[in-house]
Parts: sequence; structure tokens; C-alpha cells
Amino acid sequence: MLRRTVSTLLLLLIVNPIFPQNRRNAATDTSGFDHRIYDLGRSNFYLRQPKPSPGLLDTTPRTSPSVSGITGQGQSNLSVFGFDLFSDAQERTDHQSEVLVLPPNYRLGPGDRLGVYLLGTVQKNIDVVVNVEGKILLPPAGVLDVWGLTMDEFKRVLVKELSRYYDNFNVDIMLLQPKNVLVAVVGDVRRPGKYVLSAMNTVLDAVVIAGGPTKGGSIRNIQLIRNGKLYASVDLYQFLMSGHNDYDVFLEAGDRIYVPLAESKVTIRGEVKRQSIFELKPGADERLSDLIELAGGFTDLAYQDKIEVSRLEADGHRRLIYLNYREIAAGDSAQDLVLQNKDHVRVYSKLEQITKRTVSIFGEVRRPGQYRLEDDMHLSDLILKAGNLTRKAYTLEAEIAKVDPGKPTRFVKVSLEKLRDGTDGDSDIVLEEDDQVFIRAIPEWEVGLTVEVQGEVMFPGRYAIVKDSTYLSEILQKVGGFTDDAFLKEAFVLRPSSRPKFDKEFERLKEMRREEMSDLEYQYFVMRQNTQDINRIVVDFEKLVYQNDRSQDIILEDGDIIVVPKAPKVVTVSGRVAKPGGVTYKPGANLAYYLAKAGGASWDAKLSKTKVIKVTGEVLDDEDVKSFQPGDIIWVPRKSDRRFWPIALQTISVMAQLASIFLIIDTAVNR
Repeated sequence: MLRRTVSTLLLLLIVNPIFPQNRRNAATDTSGFDHRIYDLGRSNFYLRQPKPSPGLLDTTPRTSPSVSGITGQGQSNLSVFGFDLFSDAQERTDHQSEVLVLPPNYRLGPGDRLGVYLLGTVQKNIDVVVNVEGKILLPPAGVLDVWGLTMDEFKRVLVKELSRYYDNFNVDIMLLQPKNVLVAVVGDVRRPGKYVLSAMNTVLDAVVIAGGPTKGGSIRNIQLIRNGKLYASVDLYQFLMSGHNDYDVFLEAGDRIYVPLAESKVTIRGEVKRQSIFELKPGADERLSDLIELAGGFTDLAYQDKIEVSRLEADGHRRLIYLNYREIAAGDSAQDLVLQNKDHVRVYSKLEQITKRTVSIFGEVRRPGQYRLEDDMHLSDLILKAGNLTRKAYTLEAEIAKVDPGKPTRFVKVSLEKLRDGTDGDSDIVLEEDDQVFIRAIPEWEVGLTVEVQGEVMFPGRYAIVKDSTYLSEILQKVGGFTDDAFLKEAFVLRPSSRPKFDKEFERLKEMRREEMSDLEYQYFVMRQNTQDINRIVVDFEKLVYQNDRSQDIILEDGDIIVVPKAPKVVTVSGRVAKPGGVTYKPGANLAYYLAKAGGASWDAKLSKTKVIKVTGEVLDDEDVKSFQPGDIIWVPRKSDRRFWPIALQTISVMAQLASIFLIIDTAVNR
């Protein structure tokens, strides 16, 4: 019974036509098997093939691979030419039935569905299917053997047979549905296995449907095995280069497509139109000129006099070979090197063979700097490249330094004003290599001098000043007065130009612990840490505003910042206290109150040396302070370190010396 069932299934597999829609349905399956579905009339037969293990075949999404073994020399970003053809293989698989075109040499076989249309004295439409023996039944002609005939050959046979029965008729034949064929795609492809394809598919279609070659697979030696023999070898580069299918082969039932490993690959980079990794065709002995053609030819900047070929030797070292392509183009076949696996070809640029010539322009142009010198480049051209002159450029005279290595520098003076007006053509000199152009600024040119007012004034913002003429009192009149919260005792003027240089010593000490510092270093660190910003200009705003004390009226400079702070409502406690910070001002409160609010003195505080910095800037000892005001600062210093052991050791040393002296004197006296 089992033997009969198997025989029946095999017979049905051979006889019944296979429809491509079943293959599309199988492609949507997400189980661990690839389903190949064969329609058997009312029943379905499933041919299952396990999907390849990731350890054997890479099933990651398709990208154009780069070959690590031959890329080298910065070539890791290059991919193997031709692999992009398979980047959307799955999408093209889903639409195969939409792009089939009947080839002129298509040969009929079992499964082809034909439409025969008779016109003239007799009009008939006949739909026939070629059976497994390659025959059709077409009344009144009877049974006709059409296996292996082209459409034209079949039409001639049909006309001949029907002429025995009809006169004055015409015959048209249409292929309504091509036969399906079962083919195997094996070797180094992404998804090897058996596939049901249309007879109008080619070898390329089969490889695409199988996902394309793996990283090491060949695309230039795809072998079609038919009836157990090598029927054709397909080179996909010919299709990619020409776009014709003349090099492809249509499939037949039982075909086997074998994709071997690529034997040789070479890299080409530089001044060619298509930098890539190319596979060499086995047995073709492809030469340098063939590779240049595959790469699309040279760019306009290609330096053809010296093409570099880096060749991997048997011992693992590389050897450089240089070839003159102009001689190859002239017919010198000896220069046309036969390429080998892992050759690296480099086409250099003409720009790399010439010395970069430059000129420089400095001073009052918008983009000063160095520029490439071009032939017949004039001074006006360089100024144009540099963004033209600024407003403060001194146009009466510019200087050009003619630098000639090994000789004294020559200086040429030109009038930019005449150059701009075009009244003196001699001023627009032709520049030479390494020329340096200097365009000075108009002496004492000053535009837009401003100061900024911040804080508790009616109209804060920027105000224009006149150099060496505008006083602080003038700006204070323009700001519209002070707000109710203005605190003139703490108002100040910042002059950024007087900011000190970066203090490397202070920055170094900030990274150290106290025990790592010497006494002198610690004193300097404390001094710098507690120093007010020394870029402040000392001004008593209360005297200037309320008493009109002209001694406090300073001349402002460009960039000065006038700051009128908001009146404080706290007394600041800093130094060696538990919680340094601001304590809300309380009228009549004494020093003990503020220290208590700050958490009290710390264990290393030296209360006897407490200082109070009044809001006026006066520094007092704590006992000299009669009352506190908002804005006052209380500073509690740290006790100096007491080094008991050094003192004890010195004391013992002195006592030992004194004892020794006493013994010497006593011995001398008693003797």
C-alpha cells in the first residue's frame, strides 16, 4: 500500500502542471522549512527542505560584502562589484510573474497552455495544454507532437495540418501560460534548494530568487548543468556591463545551477569611475586593461603614466609593479599585466604629481588666509577670493612680499584705491608662488565703542561711548535712574581688558589636599580663593551719585560693564563654619547670632581672628564691629597647623647637646 501511494505521488508530481502562485504562498511561511507547493488538482503535495543553519550559510540581510583579505590599504569600504544586484532579491522574487517576456527561441514542452485562434472561413478559439508526452489534441488535425518546437515552428506545422481541412483561413497562436520547471540552485548561494520557476526564467533569475551568491560565491562562473553535463557558464558581469540578456540562458526542467566559490578578486581604487572589488573570470587571463574597462575607465584626473599594482607574493610579502597605461593603449601588450588574485591596483591623480602653489593674504579682508595659486591670477582676483576688503582697510597702500627661497624678500607697494577704481592697471599685478599680501587697517579706526549696564536701573542695556571722552556719570544719567531695589554700595564697574592671566599655580593648588601643601602654598591658596575679582574698577557709586564726588567719576572704555546689584537681605557667613552661606539680616543682631545660624564654628576654626568685610569694602576685626548691615561678610579663618613632633624632636636634640656640654665641663673641672 505504501509503495502504491509513493508511486502515485511521483506520477502526479511529473504529470500535473505547477503554478507559481503556490510558490509565492510558500514564501510567506515562517516555520523552520522552505515549502515548495505543487498543485495536484484537488490535493496538495508539500516538498519540505530544511532551511540552512546559520553556521553553514549566512542568512543575515543582504549587503554588498567587502573582502577583508584583499581590501587593505584603506579599502575596507569597497564592496564586490555586482552584489548590489541581489540586494532586493526577495522583492523581485515576489514579482517574478509580472516581468516575464516571451523569448523568441522559447520551446514548447509539457505544461504549456496555448491559445489557437482560427480566422477566415472558419472561426474557432481553442485552448490546449501540452501533456507530459509533449503532445496536444487539436481537432480536426488530431494529435500533434509539439515538444521542442518554437512558436513559429509550431505555427507552420499547424497550418500544414489544418490546410487539409480548411481553405482561406488564418492561424494565430498565443502562449497563455508558460510551463513551470523544477530546477535546483546549489553551491555558494544564500538559500540553496529546489525552486519551481517559469520556463521563461533564466539562470540569473534563479540565482536572484535563491538570494544571490554568498560573500565568497562567484558571479562570473555560474554553471548551468543540463542532462548531467555542463551546458553553459554564465558571467553576470556581461549582463551588468551591457544590460543585454544574450549571455543568459533560459531554464528547462531538471536544470541544476551551480554557483562555485570565486577564485580570484582584485581591487582598484583612485581615479577610475567605478572604484570597487572585481572578480576575475576563471581561465580568462584578464589583464589590467580589462580591469580598467570593468571600472568604467579613467577619470579626467587620472595619471596614466604610472599605474601601481601591489601584488601578493607566495611568502606573504607584497611587491610593487608600475605600468605605463599610455603604452598599453598604444599597443604594448608587454605592459598589459595579467592580473592575479588579491592584486591591488591604484590609479593616482594628476593633482598628486604637481606641487601645490599657494599665495597668502593677511589683514583687512573678510577671509584672510592661504589660497591656491592659479595661472594668470592677479591681486584683484585674490582679494575677491578672500571676500573683498573690510570697511577699515587702508586703501592708499598695500604691501606684497615676494618670497623667493634663498634670496632676500622683495617688497612691492600698490595702491588699492587705484586698483579699485581701475585707474592704474599696474597696481593689479600678477601674483607668483608664495607671494604674501598685507592689507593694513586705517590708523586709529574705531567704530561702535559701547559699554553695558546691568542690574537695577530703569533702562539696562548697551550704550555708545566716545573713546577717552565718556564718563561714568554720563551713562548713569542715560539709564533713567535706579530702581527701588538698587544697592549702590555694591555697584561696580567690570573692565574685562584688565582680567588677569590664567593662574596656573592657583589651578594646581585647587587639585591638592591641605596636607600636601606647604604653609606658603596654603597661604597663597587662601589669598587667591578669597580675593574679589581684580578686574573690578574701584568706584564709590554713593559718593558719585549722592555727593557728586567727581573723584569717583572714571572714563569708560570699550567693553566696560556697569553692574548695579539688588540690595541684599542677608549677611554672608563664610570660612570655617558648619553651614557657610547667607543668613537673613536681623536688625541689632550680633556676631554670635550669625555664627549660630550658620551652625557654629567648626573644630578647626580660629574665632579670635574672625574678620568682617563690611558692605562698603572695609575689613574689620570682629571686636571693632558695632553693628551689621545687609551685605556684610563674616569670615572665620582656619587654625594654623601645629607640628608637635618636629618641635619635640628639636627640644630633645637641644637638651641632649646641653647635657653633653655639661658632662664635658664637669669632667674637666673635677679632673
